[in-house]
Amino acid sequence: MRKSRISKTAQVNLLMLADLGIEEAVHFQEVFHFSDGALDLLCAVPMASKLPLCISLVSEVLYRRTNEILRELDCPLILDLACGYSPRVLKVCDECHVYIGADLPDVAAELREHRKELMAFSNGGFGEYCSADLTNREELQSLCGHSDRETAVITQGLLTYLTLDQKQLLMENIRSVLKRNGGVWIIPDAAPDRLLPEVFSAVLGKEGYAVFAQVMKILDAVVKRDRDRNGWKTTGEMQKALEESGFTVERVPLYTDTLFLKSTERLEPKVRETVIENWKTTSSLIVRVQTDR
Repeated sequence: MRKSRISKTAQVNLLMLADLGIEEAVHFQEVFHFSDGALDLLCAVPMASKLPLCISLVSEVLYRRTNEILRELDCPLILDLACGYSPRVLKVCDECHVYIGADLPDVAAELREHRKELMAFSNGGFGEYCSADLTNREELQSLCGHSDRETAVITQGLLTYLTLDQKQLLMENIRSVLKRNGGVWIIPDAAPDRLLPEVFSAVLGKEGYAVFAQVMKILDAVVKRDRDRNGWKTTGEMQKALEESGFTVERVPLYTDTLFLKSTERLEPKVRETVIENWKTTSSLIVRVQTDR
């Protein structure tokens, strides 16, 4: 099956988590053996040697904070849309929780192919990886149709790739799932205008924003993304669009003092303080809708 360009960004995310020594990510990387060359397309960017650190900071805080929110909400069914090669299933999937990871067909096929190896880490836990069109109502309904359990839907990274029309379809699909099952929609990366740019600025200094702009230009060309068609550039724009579509939106901080991040230990103390203070005023979103129950 032909590889999608977007799957490369999913590989990078796993590589960053594995490089931090996060146990479940190390296991996933041992199964897939992704090459560090996934970052080669950024080698011509100024300060390229520091880019993995910037990316690992964002990858880890989103991964760990989302897992923390999932534990707090404790929905028995977890639907991770655009799951990539996230090892989250090994953290949340057990006898009380079902995890469904959905992504583009090539990623989903790889996850299914290696399911037994991946789940060998989980000491008897169970999980299910599925291939689905993430903007297709029927496919999303079929994924959750076998269950009436409260559902936690996760979209990390997905919204940045969708046009406004595709976002509208996604909202309708998720609304349908939550109205039937109850539960929440978790958007951990709800501040696209702040999260990466502020990390780049803190780590790289005065050139950070310019370097970030160059990186985004390269990535947009690789995945053929037109940001002018994406919209939702700020948390406020995201919240407004969701509320206009009938959702209720709760802002929660991206960073909490209960998180213990390995990536921040690689920073100088002043830079670490800046990064964490920025995260404390950056929001993730917990989105709900009135159910049919």
